[in-house]
Amino acid sequence: MSDEIELYVGRVAVPGAGLAGWRVFAETVFTEAEFLARPRATAHRDVRRWVDRYYDYPPEPYHYLRATASVVRKRLLIQGYTSDFCRQAWDIARRQTISIWQRHMSDPSSTAAQALAAMEDMTFEAWAAEIQARARQAPTGTLGGRYNPWDVVSLLDGPDDPLVQLALLTEIFPRAPVWMDCFFLADYGSPIRSPYEIAREEDHEAAQYPSGKIIVLTEGRTDSRVIKAALQRLYPEFSGAYQFVDFEEFRLEGGASVLAKMVRILAGAGLQNRLLAIFDNDVAGVEAMGSLRGAKLPQTVRLMTLPSTPLASAYPTIGPNGLTEMNVNGAGAAIELYLGRSALTDDNGRLRPVRWQHWNKPIGRYHGAIDDKDAVIKAFENILAQPGSPAEVRRRLPEMELLLRSIFSAFEGQLRLPG
Repeated sequence: MSDEIELYVGRVAVPGAGLAGWRVFAETVFTEAEFLARPRATAHRDVRRWVDRYYDYPPEPYHYLRATASVVRKRLLIQGYTSDFCRQAWDIARRQTISIWQRHMSDPSSTAAQALAAMEDMTFEAWAAEIQARARQAPTGTLGGRYNPWDVVSLLDGPDDPLVQLALLTEIFPRAPVWMDCFFLADYGSPIRSPYEIAREEDHEAAQYPSGKIIVLTEGRTDSRVIKAALQRLYPEFSGAYQFVDFEEFRLEGGASVLAKMVRILAGAGLQNRLLAIFDNDVAGVEAMGSLRGAKLPQTVRLMTLPSTPLASAYPTIGPNGLTEMNVNGAGAAIELYLGRSALTDDNGRLRPVRWQHWNKPIGRYHGAIDDKDAVIKAFENILAQPGSPAEVRRRLPEMELLLRSIFSAFEGQLRLPG
Protein backbone atom coordinates (compact mmCIF):
# COMPACT_ATOMS: atom_id res chain seq x y z
CA MET A 1 0.00 0.00 0.00
CA SER A 2 2.53 2.64 1.14
CA ASP A 3 5.33 3.21 3.64
CA GLU A 4 2.78 4.73 6.03
CA ILE A 5 0.87 2.71 8.55
CA GLU A 6 -2.71 2.29 7.40
CA LEU A 7 -5.33 0.70 9.61
CA TYR A 8 -8.83 -0.12 8.40
CA VAL A 9 -12.16 -1.02 9.95
CA GLY A 10 -13.87 -2.69 7.03
CA ARG A 11 -13.52 -0.16 4.22
CA VAL A 12 -12.96 2.88 6.43
CA ALA A 13 -9.44 4.09 7.24
CA VAL A 14 -8.46 5.20 10.74
CA PRO A 15 -7.28 8.76 9.96
CA GLY A 16 -4.60 9.03 12.63
CA ALA A 17 -3.06 5.59 12.15
CA GLY A 18 0.03 7.07 10.52
CA LEU A 19 0.71 9.14 13.64
CA ALA A 20 1.20 6.04 15.80
CA GLY A 21 4.00 3.51 15.64
CA TRP A 22 3.14 0.09 14.27
CA ARG A 23 3.86 -1.47 17.68
CA VAL A 24 0.93 0.38 19.22
CA PHE A 25 -1.43 -1.51 16.95
CA ALA A 26 0.47 -4.81 16.94
CA GLU A 27 0.45 -5.01 20.72
CA THR A 28 -2.78 -3.25 21.67
CA VAL A 29 -5.11 -4.03 18.80
CA PHE A 30 -3.90 -7.40 17.48
CA THR A 31 -2.22 -10.60 18.70
CA GLU A 32 0.55 -12.65 17.13
CA ALA A 33 -1.93 -15.34 16.09
CA GLU A 34 -3.68 -12.72 13.93
CA PHE A 35 -0.62 -12.07 11.73
CA LEU A 36 -1.38 -13.77 8.42
CA ALA A 37 0.69 -14.56 5.34
CA ARG A 38 -1.61 -15.82 2.59
CA PRO A 39 -1.52 -16.17 -1.20
CA ARG A 40 -4.05 -14.17 -3.14
CA ALA A 41 -6.37 -17.15 -3.52
CA THR A 42 -6.94 -17.46 0.23
CA ALA A 43 -6.31 -13.88 1.42
CA HIS A 44 -9.36 -12.13 2.87
CA ARG A 45 -11.42 -10.32 0.27
CA ASP A 46 -11.49 -7.01 2.14
CA VAL A 47 -7.66 -7.02 2.22
CA ARG A 48 -7.28 -7.97 -1.46
CA ARG A 49 -9.78 -5.31 -2.50
CA TRP A 50 -7.68 -2.46 -1.13
CA VAL A 51 -4.14 -3.82 -1.37
CA ASP A 52 -4.52 -4.56 -5.07
CA ARG A 53 -5.31 -0.91 -5.72
CA TYR A 54 -1.82 0.14 -4.62
CA TYR A 55 0.32 -2.27 -6.62
CA ASP A 56 0.68 -3.09 -10.30
CA TYR A 57 1.82 -6.52 -9.17
CA PRO A 58 0.41 -7.18 -5.70
CA PRO A 59 2.94 -8.85 -3.38
CA GLU A 60 2.42 -12.51 -2.57
CA PRO A 61 1.89 -13.75 -0.05
CA TYR A 62 -0.18 -10.93 1.40
CA HIS A 63 1.07 -10.05 4.91
CA TYR A 64 -1.44 -8.44 7.24
CA LEU A 65 -2.91 -8.34 10.73
CA ARG A 66 -6.64 -9.00 11.00
CA ALA A 67 -9.16 -9.30 13.86
CA THR A 68 -12.88 -8.80 14.35
CA ALA A 69 -14.15 -5.40 15.44
CA SER A 70 -15.92 -6.85 18.49
CA VAL A 71 -12.71 -8.40 19.84
CA VAL A 72 -10.68 -5.25 19.09
CA ARG A 73 -13.28 -3.15 20.89
CA LYS A 74 -12.98 -5.29 24.01
CA ARG A 75 -9.19 -5.07 23.90
CA LEU A 76 -9.42 -1.29 23.78
CA LEU A 77 -11.93 -1.37 26.64
CA ILE A 78 -9.41 -3.32 28.72
CA GLN A 79 -6.93 -0.50 28.06
CA GLY A 80 -9.45 2.04 29.37
CA TYR A 81 -11.06 3.24 26.10
CA THR A 82 -14.65 3.17 27.33
CA SER A 83 -17.57 4.35 25.21
CA ASP A 84 -18.08 7.37 27.47
CA PHE A 85 -14.45 8.43 27.20
CA CYS A 86 -14.35 8.07 23.39
CA ARG A 87 -17.65 9.86 22.85
CA GLN A 88 -16.55 12.73 25.07
CA ALA A 89 -13.34 13.00 23.02
CA TRP A 90 -15.46 13.10 19.85
CA ASP A 91 -17.69 15.82 21.30
CA ILE A 92 -14.70 17.93 22.32
CA ALA A 93 -13.37 17.61 18.76
CA ARG A 94 -16.79 18.62 17.38
CA ARG A 95 -16.96 21.78 19.49
CA GLN A 96 -13.35 22.70 18.75
CA THR A 97 -13.88 22.28 15.01
CA ILE A 98 -16.93 24.52 15.08
CA SER A 99 -15.21 27.17 17.21
CA ILE A 100 -12.05 27.32 15.09
CA TRP A 101 -13.60 27.34 11.63
CA GLN A 102 -16.60 29.56 12.31
CA ARG A 103 -14.14 32.39 12.97
CA HIS A 104 -13.03 32.09 9.34
CA MET A 105 -16.52 32.15 7.84
CA SER A 106 -17.41 35.65 6.63
CA ASP A 107 -20.48 34.51 4.66
CA PRO A 108 -23.06 32.85 6.93
CA SER A 109 -25.01 31.68 3.90
CA SER A 110 -22.09 29.70 2.45
CA THR A 111 -22.28 25.93 2.24
CA ALA A 112 -19.35 25.56 4.64
CA ALA A 113 -20.93 27.90 7.24
CA GLN A 114 -24.22 26.03 7.02
CA ALA A 115 -22.43 22.70 7.45
CA LEU A 116 -20.67 23.99 10.56
CA ALA A 117 -23.95 25.29 11.93
CA ALA A 118 -25.48 21.84 11.43
CA MET A 119 -22.66 20.33 13.49
CA GLU A 120 -23.66 22.42 16.52
CA ASP A 121 -26.70 20.26 17.25
CA MET A 122 -25.30 16.98 15.92
CA THR A 123 -25.39 14.00 18.28
CA PHE A 124 -22.94 11.13 18.20
CA GLU A 125 -25.70 8.78 17.05
CA ALA A 126 -26.61 11.03 14.11
CA TRP A 127 -22.95 11.35 13.18
CA ALA A 128 -22.44 7.58 13.36
CA ALA A 129 -25.40 7.07 11.01
CA GLU A 130 -23.84 9.56 8.58
CA ILE A 131 -20.52 7.69 8.68
CA GLN A 132 -22.30 4.41 7.95
CA ALA A 133 -24.08 5.97 4.98
CA ARG A 134 -20.87 7.50 3.61
CA ALA A 135 -19.04 4.18 3.98
CA ARG A 136 -21.64 2.47 1.82
CA GLN A 137 -21.20 5.13 -0.85
CA ALA A 138 -17.40 5.60 -0.64
CA PRO A 139 -15.56 4.35 -3.74
CA THR A 140 -12.27 4.02 -1.84
CA GLY A 141 -11.07 2.91 1.57
CA THR A 142 -10.72 6.45 2.91
CA LEU A 143 -13.92 8.40 3.40
CA GLY A 144 -14.33 11.68 1.53
CA GLY A 145 -14.16 14.80 3.67
CA ARG A 146 -11.22 13.61 5.72
CA TYR A 147 -9.32 16.85 5.11
CA ASN A 148 -12.38 19.08 4.82
CA PRO A 149 -12.90 20.58 8.30
CA TRP A 150 -16.54 21.49 7.80
CA ASP A 151 -17.54 18.09 6.48
CA VAL A 152 -19.00 15.94 9.27
CA VAL A 153 -16.69 13.07 8.32
CA SER A 154 -13.74 15.20 9.46
CA LEU A 155 -14.92 14.75 13.06
CA LEU A 156 -13.46 11.23 12.93
CA ASP A 157 -10.04 12.86 12.65
CA GLY A 158 -10.81 15.24 15.52
CA PRO A 159 -9.72 13.18 18.54
CA ASP A 160 -5.91 13.17 18.41
CA ASP A 161 -5.58 9.64 19.78
CA PRO A 162 -5.85 7.09 16.91
CA LEU A 163 -7.03 4.47 19.40
CA VAL A 164 -10.03 6.70 20.17
CA GLN A 165 -10.70 6.89 16.43
CA LEU A 166 -10.40 3.12 16.17
CA ALA A 167 -12.69 2.54 19.16
CA LEU A 168 -15.36 4.79 17.63
CA LEU A 169 -15.19 2.97 14.29
CA THR A 170 -15.47 -0.45 15.93
CA GLU A 171 -18.65 0.74 17.65
CA ILE A 172 -20.05 2.08 14.39
CA PHE A 173 -19.07 -1.07 12.43
CA PRO A 174 -19.16 -3.85 15.07
CA ARG A 175 -19.18 -6.66 12.49
CA ALA A 176 -16.43 -5.33 10.26
CA PRO A 177 -12.89 -6.74 10.13
CA VAL A 178 -10.08 -4.60 11.56
CA TRP A 179 -6.91 -5.06 9.53
CA MET A 180 -3.51 -3.55 8.82
CA ASP A 181 -1.30 -4.26 5.79
CA CYS A 182 2.24 -5.21 6.89
CA PHE A 183 4.07 -4.78 3.59
CA PHE A 184 5.80 -1.72 5.07
CA LEU A 185 7.79 -4.13 7.26
CA ALA A 186 9.65 -5.41 4.18
CA ASP A 187 13.39 -4.81 4.43
CA TYR A 188 14.82 -4.18 0.94
CA GLY A 189 13.62 -7.40 -0.60
CA SER A 190 14.20 -9.60 2.45
CA PRO A 191 11.31 -11.80 3.56
CA ILE A 192 8.74 -9.93 5.62
CA ARG A 193 9.04 -10.80 9.27
CA SER A 194 6.21 -10.86 11.75
CA PRO A 195 5.87 -7.55 13.63
CA TYR A 196 6.09 -9.62 16.79
CA GLU A 197 9.46 -11.06 15.80
CA ILE A 198 10.71 -7.53 15.20
CA ALA A 199 9.24 -6.37 18.52
CA ARG A 200 10.95 -9.17 20.45
CA GLU A 201 14.24 -8.30 18.81
CA GLU A 202 13.80 -4.64 19.74
CA ASP A 203 12.86 -5.58 23.29
CA HIS A 204 15.91 -7.76 23.65
CA GLU A 205 18.17 -4.99 22.45
CA ALA A 206 16.53 -2.33 24.61
CA ALA A 207 15.96 -4.64 27.63
CA GLN A 208 12.51 -3.16 28.17
CA TYR A 209 9.16 -4.55 29.17
CA PRO A 210 6.79 -5.08 26.26
CA SER A 211 4.89 -1.88 25.57
CA GLY A 212 1.26 -1.78 26.57
CA LYS A 213 1.25 -4.84 28.84
CA ILE A 214 -0.64 -4.69 32.14
CA ILE A 215 1.59 -6.23 34.83
CA VAL A 216 -0.37 -8.43 37.25
CA LEU A 217 0.91 -8.94 40.80
CA THR A 218 -0.62 -11.53 43.13
CA GLU A 219 0.06 -12.83 46.62
CA GLY A 220 2.07 -15.78 45.37
CA ARG A 221 3.04 -18.17 42.61
CA THR A 222 -0.11 -20.29 42.89
CA ASP A 223 -2.36 -17.29 42.31
CA SER A 224 -0.32 -16.12 39.33
CA ARG A 225 -0.12 -19.58 37.78
CA VAL A 226 -3.84 -20.26 38.21
CA ILE A 227 -5.07 -16.88 36.93
CA LYS A 228 -2.69 -16.93 33.96
CA ALA A 229 -3.78 -20.45 32.97
CA ALA A 230 -7.46 -19.55 33.37
CA LEU A 231 -7.05 -16.40 31.28
CA GLN A 232 -5.39 -18.33 28.47
CA ARG A 233 -8.11 -21.02 28.52
CA LEU A 234 -11.24 -18.92 29.12
CA TYR A 235 -10.27 -15.75 27.24
CA PRO A 236 -7.29 -16.52 24.96
CA GLU A 237 -8.07 -13.46 22.84
CA PHE A 238 -7.31 -11.12 25.77
CA SER A 239 -4.43 -12.96 27.45
CA GLY A 240 -1.82 -10.98 25.50
CA ALA A 241 -2.81 -7.80 27.33
CA TYR A 242 -1.36 -9.06 30.61
CA GLN A 243 2.05 -9.97 31.97
CA PHE A 244 2.37 -12.00 35.17
CA VAL A 245 5.28 -11.87 37.58
CA ASP A 246 7.18 -15.17 37.57
CA PHE A 247 7.55 -16.07 41.26
CA GLU A 248 9.20 -19.42 40.58
CA GLU A 249 11.84 -18.24 38.13
CA PHE A 250 13.07 -15.48 40.45
CA ARG A 251 12.26 -17.30 43.74
CA LEU A 252 10.14 -14.43 44.99
CA GLU A 253 8.60 -14.50 48.45
CA GLY A 254 4.81 -14.54 48.55
CA GLY A 255 2.14 -13.28 50.90
CA ALA A 256 -0.31 -10.40 51.28
CA SER A 257 2.09 -8.09 53.12
CA VAL A 258 4.83 -8.81 50.57
CA LEU A 259 2.45 -7.90 47.76
CA ALA A 260 1.69 -4.57 49.44
CA LYS A 261 5.45 -3.88 49.67
CA MET A 262 5.92 -4.78 45.98
CA VAL A 263 3.21 -2.29 45.03
CA ARG A 264 4.93 0.49 46.97
CA ILE A 265 8.32 -0.31 45.46
CA LEU A 266 7.15 -0.51 41.83
CA ALA A 267 4.89 2.52 42.15
CA GLY A 268 7.76 4.49 43.66
CA ALA A 269 10.06 3.43 40.83
CA GLY A 270 7.84 5.23 38.31
CA LEU A 271 7.12 2.11 36.24
CA GLN A 272 5.38 3.17 33.04
CA ASN A 273 3.43 -0.05 32.54
CA ARG A 274 0.05 -0.33 34.17
CA LEU A 275 0.17 -2.38 37.35
CA LEU A 276 -2.70 -4.44 38.78
CA ALA A 277 -2.28 -5.90 42.29
CA ILE A 278 -4.74 -8.65 43.24
CA PHE A 279 -5.16 -9.48 46.93
CA ASP A 280 -6.98 -12.54 48.25
CA ASN A 281 -10.50 -11.95 49.52
CA ASP A 282 -9.54 -13.09 53.00
CA VAL A 283 -8.48 -11.40 56.24
CA ALA A 284 -4.80 -11.12 55.30
CA GLY A 285 -5.60 -9.76 51.85
CA VAL A 286 -8.12 -7.20 53.10
CA GLU A 287 -5.70 -6.03 55.80
CA ALA A 288 -2.75 -5.72 53.36
CA MET A 289 -4.80 -3.82 50.80
CA GLY A 290 -6.06 -1.54 53.55
CA SER A 291 -2.46 -0.67 54.44
CA LEU A 292 -2.16 0.99 51.01
CA ARG A 293 -5.26 3.11 51.43
CA GLY A 294 -3.33 6.25 52.37
CA ALA A 295 -0.56 5.76 49.82
CA LYS A 296 -0.44 8.21 46.89
CA LEU A 297 -0.37 5.67 44.08
CA PRO A 298 -0.13 6.80 40.44
CA GLN A 299 -2.99 6.36 38.00
CA THR A 300 -1.10 3.47 36.44
CA VAL A 301 -1.63 1.36 39.58
CA ARG A 302 -4.86 -0.45 40.48
CA LEU A 303 -5.64 -2.49 43.59
CA MET A 304 -8.36 -5.12 43.93
CA THR A 305 -9.32 -8.10 46.04
CA LEU A 306 -10.71 -11.27 44.57
CA PRO A 307 -14.42 -10.47 44.07
CA SER A 308 -17.10 -11.67 46.47
CA THR A 309 -19.12 -14.59 45.11
CA PRO A 310 -22.47 -16.23 45.92
CA LEU A 311 -20.63 -19.52 46.48
CA ALA A 312 -18.50 -17.99 49.25
CA SER A 313 -21.46 -16.24 50.86
CA ALA A 314 -22.74 -19.56 52.24
CA TYR A 315 -19.80 -21.94 52.42
CA PRO A 316 -19.01 -24.79 54.85
CA THR A 317 -16.46 -23.87 57.53
CA ILE A 318 -14.80 -25.65 60.46
CA GLY A 319 -14.21 -23.77 63.68
CA PRO A 320 -14.84 -23.88 67.42
CA ASN A 321 -18.54 -24.58 66.77
CA GLY A 322 -17.81 -27.45 64.41
CA LEU A 323 -18.99 -27.60 60.82
CA THR A 324 -21.02 -24.46 60.03
CA GLU A 325 -22.09 -22.76 56.82
CA MET A 326 -20.89 -19.12 56.80
CA ASN A 327 -20.09 -16.16 54.60
CA VAL A 328 -16.32 -16.39 53.98
CA ASN A 329 -16.08 -13.39 51.63
CA GLY A 330 -13.47 -11.09 53.16
CA ALA A 331 -12.34 -13.74 55.62
CA GLY A 332 -11.44 -17.00 53.89
CA ALA A 333 -11.92 -16.59 50.12
CA ALA A 334 -8.47 -17.26 48.69
CA ILE A 335 -7.88 -18.22 45.05
CA GLU A 336 -9.03 -21.82 45.62
CA LEU A 337 -12.64 -20.68 46.04
CA TYR A 338 -12.61 -19.42 42.42
CA LEU A 339 -11.64 -22.73 40.84
CA GLY A 340 -15.12 -24.17 40.46
CA ARG A 341 -17.51 -26.16 42.61
CA SER A 342 -16.38 -29.48 41.14
CA ALA A 343 -12.73 -28.74 42.00
CA LEU A 344 -13.77 -27.88 45.56
CA THR A 345 -15.77 -31.09 46.00
CA ASP A 346 -14.06 -34.02 47.74
CA ASP A 347 -14.42 -37.76 46.99
CA ASN A 348 -17.53 -37.90 49.18
CA GLY A 349 -19.30 -35.22 47.14
CA ARG A 350 -18.96 -32.53 49.82
CA LEU A 351 -17.35 -29.12 49.48
CA ARG A 352 -13.95 -28.97 51.14
CA PRO A 353 -14.46 -26.64 54.12
CA VAL A 354 -12.66 -23.43 55.02
CA ARG A 355 -10.88 -23.97 58.34
CA TRP A 356 -10.81 -20.99 60.71
CA GLN A 357 -7.33 -20.30 62.05
CA HIS A 358 -5.92 -17.30 63.92
CA TRP A 359 -7.85 -14.21 65.03
CA ASN A 360 -6.99 -10.94 63.26
CA LYS A 361 -7.56 -8.16 65.76
CA PRO A 362 -7.38 -5.10 63.37
CA ILE A 363 -9.96 -6.66 61.04
CA GLY A 364 -11.98 -8.26 63.84
CA ARG A 365 -12.34 -11.64 62.11
CA TYR A 366 -10.79 -15.07 62.03
CA HIS A 367 -8.61 -15.89 59.05
CA GLY A 368 -9.73 -18.95 57.10
CA ALA A 369 -8.05 -21.27 54.60
CA ILE A 370 -9.40 -24.10 52.47
CA ASP A 371 -8.56 -27.70 53.36
CA ASP A 372 -6.42 -29.72 50.90
CA LYS A 373 -5.38 -26.86 48.59
CA ASP A 374 -3.20 -29.05 46.39
CA ALA A 375 -6.13 -31.32 45.51
CA VAL A 376 -8.26 -28.32 44.56
CA ILE A 377 -5.53 -26.92 42.28
CA LYS A 378 -5.00 -30.27 40.60
CA ALA A 379 -8.73 -30.73 40.01
CA PHE A 380 -8.92 -27.23 38.52
CA GLU A 381 -6.04 -27.93 36.13
CA ASN A 382 -7.86 -31.07 35.01
CA ILE A 383 -10.95 -28.98 34.27
CA LEU A 384 -8.90 -26.61 32.09
CA ALA A 385 -7.44 -29.59 30.23
CA GLN A 386 -10.86 -30.98 29.32
CA PRO A 387 -12.11 -30.46 25.75
CA GLY A 388 -14.59 -27.72 25.02
CA SER A 389 -14.75 -24.17 23.78
CA PRO A 390 -13.73 -21.24 26.01
CA ALA A 391 -17.42 -20.37 26.39
CA GLU A 392 -18.19 -23.89 27.65
CA VAL A 393 -15.34 -23.75 30.17
CA ARG A 394 -16.54 -20.34 31.37
CA ARG A 395 -19.95 -21.84 32.12
CA ARG A 396 -18.30 -24.54 34.24
CA LEU A 397 -16.30 -21.96 36.20
CA PRO A 398 -18.62 -19.05 37.12
CA GLU A 399 -16.40 -17.83 39.98
CA MET A 400 -13.31 -17.68 37.76
CA GLU A 401 -15.40 -15.99 35.05
CA LEU A 402 -16.35 -13.31 37.59
CA LEU A 403 -12.70 -12.88 38.64
CA LEU A 404 -11.47 -12.47 35.06
CA ARG A 405 -14.21 -9.96 34.29
CA SER A 406 -13.14 -7.99 37.36
CA ILE A 407 -9.58 -7.98 36.03
CA PHE A 408 -10.79 -6.79 32.61
CA SER A 409 -12.64 -3.86 34.17
CA ALA A 410 -9.84 -2.81 36.53
CA PHE A 411 -8.67 0.03 34.29
CA GLU A 412 -12.03 1.09 32.89
CA GLY A 413 -12.50 4.76 33.55
CA GLN A 414 -8.78 5.37 34.07
CA LEU A 415 -8.40 7.71 31.11
CA ARG A 416 -9.14 11.38 31.73
CA LEU A 417 -9.84 14.10 29.21
CA PRO A 418 -7.91 17.38 29.49
CA GLY A 419 -9.65 20.51 30.70
